[in-house]
Amino acid sequence: MNTRNMAMHLLLAMVLLMGAGLSQAWASKGERDGSRGYEDVDIDTIQNDEQFAALYPDYRIRFTGLIEEERELTLEEIVTRYRSGIETRSFQGTRTDGKTIELSYTGVSLAALLENGGVSGEAKNVVIYGSDKYSAALPVDSVSGGEVYLVWKKEGRYMVPSQDGVVKMVQNGGLTRSWVKNPVLFDFVSLFRDTVPLEDRLNPDAIDFLDQERLFTLSIVGTPKIDAETWRMEVSGLVANPVTYTYGDIVDMPQETVYAVLETISNPPGGRLIGNAVWTGVPFSHMLQQVQPEPSVLEVVFRCEDGYSTSITLEEAQQEGVLLCYRVNGETLLPQHGFPVRLVVPGKYGMKWPKWISEVEFVDYDYKGYWERRGWSDYAGRDRPDQRYD
Repeated sequence: MNTRNMAMHLLLAMVLLMGAGLSQAWASKGERDGSRGYEDVDIDTIQNDEQFAALYPDYRIRFTGLIEEERELTLEEIVTRYRSGIETRSFQGTRTDGKTIELSYTGVSLAALLENGGVSGEAKNVVIYGSDKYSAALPVDSVSGGEVYLVWKKEGRYMVPSQDGVVKMVQNGGLTRSWVKNPVLFDFVSLFRDTVPLEDRLNPDAIDFLDQERLFTLSIVGTPKIDAETWRMEVSGLVANPVTYTYGDIVDMPQETVYAVLETISNPPGGRLIGNAVWTGVPFSHMLQQVQPEPSVLEVVFRCEDGYSTSITLEEAQQEGVLLCYRVNGETLLPQHGFPVRLVVPGKYGMKWPKWISEVEFVDYDYKGYWERRGWSDYAGRDRPDQRYD
């Protein structure tokens, strides 16, 4: 590595130390196998569902996203309020090796649990998050069709937490890789895209993710304090329809959800400054339709509340999966991760994912942002790891 590149690494390391704390990129085994926080019990001593639910008084399942009413249920509420809907039935599932299995489970359908909080017509998928940082995305039609169940008995016996979870989400006729142990959040979303390469997955068939508290973060001067009520994002430059958006405007627009990798451009091979997450926001293409860029536009410039700036080409901004993001993993963005709005650009390093965006400008020249002016790649694509400097 030459002297200039060494200086680049040292500079970025200093910024990382000044910014918000970093986090471990991957969760521990206990968090991944579903056993964290749920001790095994002698299942043969459990006499009924009420006794089962009483063993886990703090277990809660939340329903959010594109539904009429967000809600949270305890296990006690599920086994008592929905007692009439509890049934035992056979479920078939296809394993990753192609083998079909058939098992008997006891539980209640997700459709029954949602009867008083209807799913919006805009919802096309539901992303189910487990306590072990594993999630699965299913089409909403499979839920409304009554084939997705929350279960707690397998082959007539209460499940062993370390093996099957306290409860499990299963889908009849689906892939067993989508059967989520210990589901805690059901997030109803519109279009869902999976953009994570196989080499960035813990398991080729898994949607593994990091929660916001563990996902690394980086800023040039710390986290700005922003009031969503007064925050505005101005869109200007070479457009036919300049506009200023409020936070309410953003969240009321059509949404899209993308499973994507966030990695800092200085992350060494095998480094920890990387994490997968599920990002929800407005497709940038929707905003392009509203503002109508002029034919001479080359780049889109993003300026942020902390003084940071960067740009992507108009062609890149038009790609599928590029979002003005306001939620991650079914939760509102935390301040350190860009609340109220950050950009998500799958395939790009984090320097092209600006946080706390306040201005978007369409220009007809090659703009150099904060890190670009300091020599880091203007392209900043993860497909060119050996070309991180210009």
